[in-house]
Amino acid sequence: MSLKKKTFWGAIWNSLSSVSLTGLNFVITAILARLLTPNAFGVMGMIQTTIALINMMNQFGLAPAIIQGENLNQKRLSSLFWFNMLIGITMTAIVYFSSNLIALFFNQPDLTELLKLISIVFTIVSFSFIQQSILRKEMKFKELFNINIFSTILYGLITIILALNNFGVHALVYGFIAKNIIVTLLITIYHKWIPSIFFSFKTIKDLLNFGVYVFGTSIINYFNRNLDYLLIGRFLGSEALGYYTLAYKLMLVPVRKIGGVINNTFLPAFSEIKDNKLSIKKYYLNVLSLIALITFPMMGGVFIVAPEMILTVYGQNWIPVIILIQILSITGAVQSIGTTVGTVLLSQGRSDISFKFNFFLIVNLAIAMIIGMRWGIIGVSYGVTIVSFYTFWISMHITGNLINMRLKELVSFIKKPFLYTLFMMIIVYLTKTYLVSPNIEQMPIQLAISVITGIVAYSAIFLVVDGKEYFEQIKRLKNAVK
Repeated sequence: MSLKKKTFWGAIWNSLSSVSLTGLNFVITAILARLLTPNAFGVMGMIQTTIALINMMNQFGLAPAIIQGENLNQKRLSSLFWFNMLIGITMTAIVYFSSNLIALFFNQPDLTELLKLISIVFTIVSFSFIQQSILRKEMKFKELFNINIFSTILYGLITIILALNNFGVHALVYGFIAKNIIVTLLITIYHKWIPSIFFSFKTIKDLLNFGVYVFGTSIINYFNRNLDYLLIGRFLGSEALGYYTLAYKLMLVPVRKIGGVINNTFLPAFSEIKDNKLSIKKYYLNVLSLIALITFPMMGGVFIVAPEMILTVYGQNWIPVIILIQILSITGAVQSIGTTVGTVLLSQGRSDISFKFNFFLIVNLAIAMIIGMRWGIIGVSYGVTIVSFYTFWISMHITGNLINMRLKELVSFIKKPFLYTLFMMIIVYLTKTYLVSPNIEQMPIQLAISVITGIVAYSAIFLVVDGKEYFEQIKRLKNAVK
């Protein structure tokens, strides 16, 4: 199968995966929000912050190294497997024996037992890490789609059943462990690769050298994405973190899933044409335009209907989340196209630039969040949004220098989705204000009318202005991959 065809079908399966997982997680979270308290969500947020750090250490930057690496024979893969297993076991031990210290940091004694339970996950995922990376390298996204959907459905069922039986935050912990076991088993079934009893540091030294910069970038990127959790959990408490966690899941997780789709699909493709700057720029600008076309109306729509959505879906216990969602929707729109920068940098072998930029970003985030904490979780949210906005333009300037892309070209590709979204928001706002009753009992009806109005308004202006050109592009794309 040609690279174009692989990339096309990879984008299809990754997009299906992203949309399906976002929908499933939305439903699961909505049900759990009715069954669990903000405090339980906050405690799980603290656990997930720890998991994210250790899991990132567990991978040691090896996934991109495997995807970009060449001559991955049995000896090299086996050496990587045993190296990763050693790291996984080490991370399990670190979390288990440092659980008291982590609980002390968050001032949450209940974390000790929960972290000890969840520490086994790092060893579990090590059994399938190499196989999963190979599936991505080979662009077998249909198989990964099946794995992710099935494991998420089972996770939802297990967690909801446990929550109904008053397991509290333990429901989230046991569900998370079960999901990782299921994923590991399914990956092993789909990719029947067995490591040899062989290890040589020399055979994987080049991959580890590449992985070191990726690992360093991941460390910095971890704090970029979790510093808000750390600060809120430590200084504002589990309930405040619970509110922030829900807002974060609703606004930024879907955006980052879309970024993950792009990275997983286009990193292998960009790596194969890394010396053709013109082709990379052409593909990259079209990718940014497509992302903006999808995420801008999502973020703008949620900004407008946040009150109705929270009260209807999650209930009055979650009212403080409304303002957080509206603030973070701006962050989400910016980050949706900003998350693609890493794909270009890695495809060009410039993990060093990625590391330096992310270090710059974390310093700015830290300053903004510390200042914002004076105004609680709302202040932190504003800090995240402000930093995301101006660092986005810096990252695009860096990327532009690598692939000969001017900022004017970028603006021209995302201008229309922005204007379409603005038009949609105005129409929905006018509909809410003048045509629908603001009575709280009518909230579900108001939400439904607002969503339908937004979809119709956005689709209409898009089809009128760009419909013909869009369908011609689809036709050309189909012809290109035949």
